[in-house]
Amino acid sequence: QRLDNVTVLVDDSESETFNASGEIACEHVKYGETMNCFTILERNDDAPLSPSTFTCELRFTVVQVDPASGEEEGPGFEEEYPLEDLEIATADFMAKVSVPDFRKSWETVGNAGEVLEKFALQFKKMDDAVTAVIDFMGMQPCDGTGAVKAAAGNKPHMLHLSGVFVSGQSVLARAQIAMEGAGGVVLKIAVRSDDEAVSRVVADCIR
Repeated sequence: QRLDNVTVLVDDSESETFNASGEIACEHVKYGETMNCFTILERNDDAPLSPSTFTCELRFTVVQVDPASGEEEGPGFEEEYPLEDLEIATADFMAKVSVPDFRKSWETVGNAGEVLEKFALQFKKMDDAVTAVIDFMGMQPCDGTGAVKAAAGNKPHMLHLSGVFVSGQSVLARAQIAMEGAGGVVLKIAVRSDDEAVSRVVADCIR
């Protein structure tokens, strides 16, 4: 069996931010092979950046092939196969860029574009909560704060993060993560950048 003209259809009908503007099909995939095809998502610079979810579908033509001779056995037929949803999160808009002196950078940026938030997270271990916050933010841990010290016990952990947003702004974040009994974690976060709208988008990425 062989698959011809393999493409991934990305449904962009509900997105104002992204447009599926093109695709690069995989011409042939033989049984047991791994090949690549590509769909191009173009960003609308005038639309506000926000997390997006797209339904995806694999489309291809099935061709029966004689395993001995490699010759085609009759005409092919088109098939479709649903794929997992494609999620584009706020972290995908962020580059992990460290700063040499977090405290100095924090003071230099100032609080004019600062956003403060508080969240309740469902984690039973501090290590898991810290890892999840780093993943949500897509930013670079600074000052060795990306790992919880073994002797810390249940003391609150302070996480320092830095990065550069896709629009070019440097972003800094301070996150205090504290265990709350046996039921979960309380996260207090401050995000700073030169653009309060960017700080808001980043702060809202926690889920």
